Amino acid sequence: MDQLLPVEIVEAGRVFPQALSACVDLDSLLRLKGVYVGREGSHAAVLMDLLKGAPKEQKRELGAAINALKQQWEEGLKARQLELEAAKKQLASLADRWDPTLPPPVPARGALHPLNRLMDRLVDVFRPLGFHVEEGPEVETEAHNFDGLNIPEDHPAKASSDTFYLAAHPELLLRTHTSPVQVRTLLRVAPELAARGGIRFLAPGRVYRKDEIDPTHSPMFHQVEGMLVGHGIGMQHLKGTLEYALRALFGPHTEIRLRPSYFPFVEPGCEVDVSCPLCGAQGCRVCKGSGWVEILGAGLIHPNVLKYAGIDPTEWSGWAFGMGVERMAMMLSQTPDLRLFFENDQRFLRAMGGLD
Repeated sequence: MDQLLPVEIVEAGRVFPQALSACVDLDSLLRLKGVYVGREGSHAAVLMDLLKGAPKEQKRELGAAINALKQQWEEGLKARQLELEAAKKQLASLADRWDPTLPPPVPARGALHPLNRLMDRLVDVFRPLGFHVEEGPEVETEAHNFDGLNIPEDHPAKASSDTFYLAAHPELLLRTHTSPVQVRTLLRVAPELAARGGIRFLAPGRVYRKDEIDPTHSPMFHQVEGMLVGHGIGMQHLKGTLEYALRALFGPHTEIRLRPSYFPFVEPGCEVDVSCPLCGAQGCRVCKGSGWVEILGAGLIHPNVLKYAGIDPTEWSGWAFGMGVERMAMMLSQTPDLRLFFENDQRFLRAMGGLD
């Protein structure tokens, strides 16, 4: 019969057992199956083309030879497939077997996000001064977010281009700062303010603004605000408190300076800069050669904010400040892109000490 078959087919049949034994996994067996009995370009396909073109008197004998060879290949492939599948199951069974003498796998441990840890650190800095934490909703009313903070009706922050308003409830919005917590807290404690002798608290949390996403801006970010209300409170108390807090954060040799600025809810208002902690105020890329880095806004509470809460500004006074957590985190860690804090890349979090 072999004399009726092409030489290459005869040779392929001769080496088939060795080729079959060389298949050590199902993938290699599948490739061998394609070579021998695949639909196109295989040895079996060549034989079928040969049968079609054979003389009529040879077709019976040639067809029998071809069928015998194909059957031999298919049976060999099927038998090898069963062997490999059985070996795979046995290997999986061994892998699943529990060995009590082996050390257990150590699961990956999570940790607080770097931004949460920084906010906790800020709270810890102020706690010895008698500050506690107040919280408020992230969906706010215009009254708490704007009106109670002496923000005029025509202020740009009220525009829909700057603030996320809820389509189904236009009177509601995503808070643009954590200052509404100040309004809510003052309204709540106003009747008992005299009995308490004043109030001091921090308000950390998420805020939202219609900013384009880039290395220094995000539509969602974090703020920590602080407020103190008491008798005879002035700028000297604000400056002394901030000096203590910022030196606790950036080091004992940190200097601060106050620059006049305008915020509707404080009067007078100021921007607070710290001497650059990265270059020791000598001038670098972070401080743009000035030796100073803007860190927060602050000021004495505007009388209208106290009046809104029913507090007499002739008897009570106070100060407030607000800082961006991401800005501080970027400076402390020398991170060039704010977006890294929100991408949850484990390599970055591990480098920040957020993962073990």
